[in-house]
Amino acid sequence: MGKCIIIAPLYAGEHQAYLQPEDGDLLICADGGYDAAVKHGFRPDLVIGDFDSMPADHVQGCACITLPVHKDDTDMVVCLEEGRRRGYTSFRIAGCLGGRLDHTISNLQCLYDCALRGESAWMCDGQNLVSVLLPGKYTLPKMEGYKFSLLSYTPEVKGLTLRGTEWELDNDTLTNRYPLGVSNEIHAPWAEFSFAEGALMVLYSKDMSFVTN
Repeated sequence: MGKCIIIAPLYAGEHQAYLQPEDGDLLICADGGYDAAVKHGFRPDLVIGDFDSMPADHVQGCACITLPVHKDDTDMVVCLEEGRRRGYTSFRIAGCLGGRLDHTISNLQCLYDCALRGESAWMCDGQNLVSVLLPGKYTLPKMEGYKFSLLSYTPEVKGLTLRGTEWELDNDTLTNRYPLGVSNEIHAPWAEFSFAEGALMVLYSKDMSFVTN
């Protein structure tokens, strides 16, 4: 099975190669993410939203699911559910960080939900890539110009061991009340880490001066 790519209204053209659909992938746009995606050369397969950020008649040449304005689920939640309904368990999501803080936080909560479901999900914007992981062993690559941060999403992350970075950890505990793991750097080609309990937010982030499309 391929991956489900979701583009939301804040998308500004970043990470085009990372987001480019391949055979077997599904590209969903959340509401005004359709205009953003088309502007930057993407061809959406499906648009989902209540169309509070774009008129519905903008949609041309692809399927559309119109949601009620008054609903419990956000457009992002429905996009993820539609991807799951079609069998996808790997998600790449853009255009949903920044802007309104409540929207950003609710989207990050979706990452935790994906992790609990056993799915792989990464969100990105022009400065950041972020995911939430559950206990296990992981290897992630060095990305030039990016800082590398590990932050506890749950009250505690226990048994965290980290190698290949400027500041390494050995069976340590992170908490969600102190950002010990922020702004590290990967010195090796890969960062290797593992942990035993909790949920870990993993971020690649770069300063504005390094931001390019």
